[in-house]
Amino acid sequence: MNNRILFLLFFCFAFSAKSQNSKTTFGLQYKPIIPAAYFNAADINKSASSYNLNLNPKYSNSFGMVIRHKINKTFSVESGLNYTQRNFKLTISNNGIGLDDFTNFNMRSYEFPIQILTYVRASEYWYLNVAFGISHNVLASDVFSYGEGSRNFLQESYRKNGGYRALLANVGMEYRTEEKGYYYFGASLHNPWRVISRIYPKYKTNTNEFNTDNEFYFDMLGNFVTIDFRYFFAE
Repeated sequence: MNNRILFLLFFCFAFSAKSQNSKTTFGLQYKPIIPAAYFNAADINKSASSYNLNLNPKYSNSFGMVIRHKINKTFSVESGLNYTQRNFKLTISNNGIGLDDFTNFNMRSYEFPIQILTYVRASEYWYLNVAFGISHNVLASDVFSYGEGSRNFLQESYRKNGGYRALLANVGMEYRTEEKGYYYFGASLHNPWRVISRIYPKYKTNTNEFNTDNEFYFDMLGNFVTIDFRYFFAE
């Protein structure tokens, strides 16, 4: 409840600011997602009962629209709607029983961000931007997938009900023209405040079984870093 109140207060504050110089621009963005160990967004390795498992984030991406509202010469507010698909490869091995298998799956989500942006003019056309804010995110569904080599191996991923909130931070640079619009390049951090889902790997045959009681799992933190490409249309 406190997170929701904070999100609503931030949203109301951002859009309550007005000035005579305000204007609104519309843009599109594409954001490749980069695995980064520093932000706990890279490979995760775990072992239990002679079973070795590795959760590997694969190339992923996010895209959507951006609405920027200029408050004054220094600050703007950005919002919009993004679709994100994060791809993973989960592998399992056990040398004692000759097991070596993997499964590919993805997690899809919808993001509603709100950010305060400030910028400094570096030259006639170039601007340096820094932004921070929060977002509300909704995972599309729980995920279930089988191993590529055998249906004896599977994974079940259960999302956080009601969505989750995340801290946003962004830095970049922008080339602005009145006739052809704005071209933006930068990088962003998406950092949820809590675990967003849990992944339960399972293996079962007539003679061997692993994690059928759901005691072993991977916590999905939801952290990721993106490279941002944006284009804002000319007015």
